[in-house]
Amino acid sequence: MQDQRDTEEQTSRWSRASAWFTASHWRGRTWRDLVPARARSRRFEPGPLGLLGVMLAAMAVTLLIIQHGSGGFGESGEEAGDQPAAFPGPPDGELRVMPVGDGLTQGSSGDHTWRYHLWSHLDGADVDFSFVGPHDDMYSLEEDGHGDHNYAEPDFDTAHAARWGQSVDDMADGIAESAAEHEPHYLLILAGSDDLLSGGDPDLVLEGIGETVSTARVALEDARFVIGELPRVEGTGDDTAVNERIDRFNMGLVDLAEQLSSGSSPVVIAQVSEDYAPEFDNWDEAHPNARGEVKIAAAFADALADPLEVGEPFPRPLPELSAGPRTPPDPEAEEAGDGLRISWDQVPGATDYRVEQRRTEPEPDDAAVLPLDVERDGGRRSVLVESLLSGAAYEFVVHPYKGRDAGVGSDPLEVVYDDDPPPGPDTLSVRADGTVVWDEVGSASHYEVWVRTLDCSVSDDSRRPLPSQNTGPESGRAPAGEHDQDHEAPASPPPESPSPPPPAPPEPDESPDPPGIAAEPVCEPRDGQGPGEGEGWQGQGSVGSDPLWGPTVSGPHEVVVRSYRDYVPGGYSDPVLLEA
Repeated sequence: MQDQRDTEEQTSRWSRASAWFTASHWRGRTWRDLVPARARSRRFEPGPLGLLGVMLAAMAVTLLIIQHGSGGFGESGEEAGDQPAAFPGPPDGELRVMPVGDGLTQGSSGDHTWRYHLWSHLDGADVDFSFVGPHDDMYSLEEDGHGDHNYAEPDFDTAHAARWGQSVDDMADGIAESAAEHEPHYLLILAGSDDLLSGGDPDLVLEGIGETVSTARVALEDARFVIGELPRVEGTGDDTAVNERIDRFNMGLVDLAEQLSSGSSPVVIAQVSEDYAPEFDNWDEAHPNARGEVKIAAAFADALADPLEVGEPFPRPLPELSAGPRTPPDPEAEEAGDGLRISWDQVPGATDYRVEQRRTEPEPDDAAVLPLDVERDGGRRSVLVESLLSGAAYEFVVHPYKGRDAGVGSDPLEVVYDDDPPPGPDTLSVRADGTVVWDEVGSASHYEVWVRTLDCSVSDDSRRPLPSQNTGPESGRAPAGEHDQDHEAPASPPPESPSPPPPAPPEPDESPDPPGIAAEPVCEPRDGQGPGEGEGWQGQGSVGSDPLWGPTVSGPHEVVVRSYRDYVPGGYSDPVLLEA
């Protein structure tokens, strides 16, 4: 009797199991009937392809139940149920890994991407693997579209199956084709941020993730899945509400992974949100910078290592990386109009720039960021710097920014601004009141006066002889008594001829000098040389921008005026004589 009851019980088990493969058994049922009541959730509703994947998984589970019913797992089902779930190890040969997701996975211009950091870690751990997928690009912030290949470090497997702005529904729709074409052993999924940022329901986003897993299994029944938690955001304008949705999504991932995991196709969670600080690890409100990329890569590496036995956990502490664009600008300067135009090529990934200015001489000042708008011209960027002082030396540094992260600044650009000297003033003249005036020089900002005393002396032509001491007709005769005493005067002198009349005295000058005093001196320029060449010149300092000067010296001087434009010394005028 006992043998007959055992035979009937086994027959009953086979009858119930065989009924699962009939159409009538599944009519009116849903995928939820495959999940134990205690583990059921209303967050995940797969589509047709996903349902097929779940049904295939159910068939595998059915065979396991049949085998269990026939005692194939051991001496008792109770003992078998107490064993922990086993995860399959890596398949033989090269592992094919496909990163899947939205903008967090694809990355944008100038990024390393978390794909790079994970690739570097696995490569350093001597894992035989390659990244696979239909794309190898990033999102171009410049062109606002796909196709950018300006990776911060391009030397790695850049293949992936991610798209910037992609919803989880779009991802689920395209995953079957990507999986069938590239046949990945492991799918690393980080997606849902765009859905939640736009107000999506976390339960619906979880359903999209579940649909992606189920659909991929249609082509790859033994694929392994690592699903990443979403990092929190900062700077959206509604951070509290968005982060509440993200927290609900992350908590639901745990239940979803338990529901979808199977013995040959496990689903595990990468704990991305742990220790993630969005204000420090994002370059904008939601997308990771280099620091955030490393944290995401470390979470996926840890999940691959344990429990999936691929590689090793990511080493701690995590490396401290600099954020922002890694390519420094190479600026050029050109004088333009009333200022200086500084231009450079667009830096990959830069969303903004800041230009820092410092005067180095004369009178150095502190560096300051200029409040200027950056102009765009194709692939060039530029700013127009005004209010510079002619002849001064300046130093400019251009800093690229990606969002809130400053990148590598340019080398200092040294410029002496507008050092072409202005011409000297023309037509100097002296007014009756002694004021020196000249024509205004259009390119001069102010003027400087130089003076030099005149060289004054009395010329030979202006000197007059003193009057003679002995005058008159007798002045040539010898004094009496000096003649020969022995000579006797004639008795009667010979008759004398009449003497000519004396010459007329010269006409006196109108203003005769007093006897023995010279005429006034004559004052002339010392030489034909101006300041810097001739001797004796003295500067009177700047006289401002007006083209006139009231003398501050007395006596005869020659005056020269020099033009200036800020710090640039210009030309000298011709001298003018000032008789004060």
